[in-house]
Amino acid sequence: MSQDDVSMDSGSSSGKLFLLLGLLGGIAIGGGLGFYYFKTMVPEGEEQVVEKKKPKGPMQTIGFERIAVPIYLKSQNTTRFVGNYFVDLAVQVYGNENQILVKRSQPQLQHAFISAISQSDLMREDSPLQLDHDKVAAVLKKKAAEVVGPGVVENISILNTMRLSQ
Repeated sequence: MSQDDVSMDSGSSSGKLFLLLGLLGGIAIGGGLGFYYFKTMVPEGEEQVVEKKKPKGPMQTIGFERIAVPIYLKSQNTTRFVGNYFVDLAVQVYGNENQILVKRSQPQLQHAFISAISQSDLMREDSPLQLDHDKVAAVLKKKAAEVVGPGVVENISILNTMRLSQ
């Protein structure tokens, strides 16, 4: 009789173990199938959609006045000095945090702006002695994103350009 009691206890214990392993295996397989099913139901391209952040705070403008920039005209393999220009910029950002970040980075931004303008061909097609404001704004916005990070600077406007006479 004692042998029957021992065999019943070991059978009951292994039965519970198989039941528990079966339940865990079923949950794992069901979870994997559920993941696969819902992943295939997402339309293509929707996985890569990034929600655009809403602006925090009002639009702020930071002025960069009288930036002296040497301008070079590049044609084919030659570079010709056109002259020195004074450029007035308005950098627009949303929120106080971004405004503080841009003001703290103002020396680095100014250096990057001077470098970008003097190394790029930004003259107008119809008038080679005048800066193309749209080209300049696009180049400077890209440079600003490199210095302070993407999404900080909303817009850069060229307020005034003045060529110094030689």
